[in-house]
Formats: sequence, structure tokens, C-alpha cells
Amino acid sequence: MSEQEEFLAEANVAVLATVGPGGGAHAAPIWYLYEGGVFIMSTGRGSQKHRNIERQPDVSLVVDRRTLPYYAATVQGSAEIGPPLSEEERSRLAVRYLGEELAKAYLSGTTGGDAVSIRLRPRKIIEFRGVAGRPEDTA
Repeated sequence: MSEQEEFLAEANVAVLATVGPGGGAHAAPIWYLYEGGVFIMSTGRGSQKHRNIERQPDVSLVVDRRTLPYYAATVQGSAEIGPPLSEEERSRLAVRYLGEELAKAYLSGTTGGDAVSIRLRPRKIIEFRGVAGRPEDTA
């Protein structure tokens, strides 16, 4: 597994940037699953992210590690809005970010019915490997 794939498999909070109605950027933190080269996310039906993607599907997703050694991936591509995540996907997403116990409590207090899924197939991924905190031989 490449450094990029290992990194994207970690539970880093991403920032999804969409184009707002006036052409300005709208950026918001979001959880994601990365499976088979596709980013799978969820947002509330009718949310700003949902409306923006419906209008303009070109998005950027930034995933970064904020501890040493710094690393980031900026993903560019077109997002597709779909049905709510399955219960199994919702569970995997919650466990990924909250762990087993907190995920159980979170899932029992929420439903996925008033949500839509976002699937992003990358067109391009730009990596950033910070030098700070890396051993000299890998910088």
C-alpha cells in the first residue's frame, strides 16, 4: 500500500470545498470513507454542500495530517449525490471516527434517512509532504 493509500485509510477529518450560488467557495469539514478509490461521504438533505453539488458537481476535498510529519492530499473531481448511506456504511463511518462505544451512542441518536450520500471519484490527487518532522533520508 502506498503512503497515499495508507494516509487516506486513516480517520482524518477532511474539508470539502464546493462552489456556492454566487460562485464563491464553500468549505466545510466532513467525515469520509475511502474505498476502491472512491470517497464516500454523507450530508444533510438540503444542506449547503448538497445544494452546491447539485448545482455544480466539481469539488475539492483536502485531507491533511496536522501532526508531524505533515502530509496532505488535495483531491479534485466531480461529486455525485445519491441515496442515504446504508446502515452498514453509516456504522463503518461512525466507528472510523468515534470508535465502537461512541459510535453506538451516536448511531442510536441519529438516523440516516434525512441525508444524502456524496461519492467523489478523483480526477486528480495532489500530494504535499512536509519536510518538518521527517527523517532526513525520506525528506
